[in-house]
Amino acid sequence: MSMQRYELEAWLGDDHGLTDDQIDDLLTEATEIGERYPDDDDQAERDAALTAAYRLKTEPAADVLEDLSKQLANARAAESAASAGLQQAAQAVVPEGQFSEAGFARTVGVDRMTVRRWTQDRKDRALLNDSIFLLVRADMPQVDQRQLTEALGIRDTSAQASALLAALEVGSTETFSPEHQALLQRAEKRARQIV
Repeated sequence: MSMQRYELEAWLGDDHGLTDDQIDDLLTEATEIGERYPDDDDQAERDAALTAAYRLKTEPAADVLEDLSKQLANARAAESAASAGLQQAAQAVVPEGQFSEAGFARTVGVDRMTVRRWTQDRKDRALLNDSIFLLVRADMPQVDQRQLTEALGIRDTSAQASALLAALEVGSTETFSPEHQALLQRAEKRARQIV
C-alpha cells in the first residue's frame, strides 16, 4: 500500500512545518509503514505509525516517546481492566448456562480456550479453597496453619495449589473420611496440574 506524495501532502495539511526534503523522507517512511501494515483493517496502525514519524520530525524525540509510552501504559491498563471484567462475566454467566463457552467467546471477541481458562480458574479456586479449608479445620500436625489460612480465598490459583501441595506433603490424610480423602485427592491432582 504505497502512499503518493499528493496523498501525504493532503494528510499533512497546509501548516505542517516540513521542508521538501523532510516530506520526501516522510513519504519513504509512509511507504515502509504501508508495507508493514498492508491490510485494510490495519488503518489504525498505519495512522499511528505515520503520525509518530511526522511528530519525530517536528517535536523533540523525548516528548514523543513520553507521550507514546503513556498511551501504551493507558492502553494496557484499559485492556487489563476489560479482561478482568470479561473474566468475571464469564464466571457468572457461562456456568449458569446463559452462554455457552463458544457463544460467550464469539460475543466478546476472545477465543474459546480463553473462556474455558477463565471459568476453570473459578472451579479450581473453589476446589482448592474447599480442600485448604478442610485441612485448616483439621488442624493437621506439622502443617503450617498460618500459611494455609493465608492461602484461603486468594485469587492466585498457583499459590493456592503450592500451599495445598506443601501441606499434603507433611501431613497425613488417613484420619479423614473417605469423602474428604476423595476431595483432597482430586484437589491434589488438580494442584499438580496447575503448578
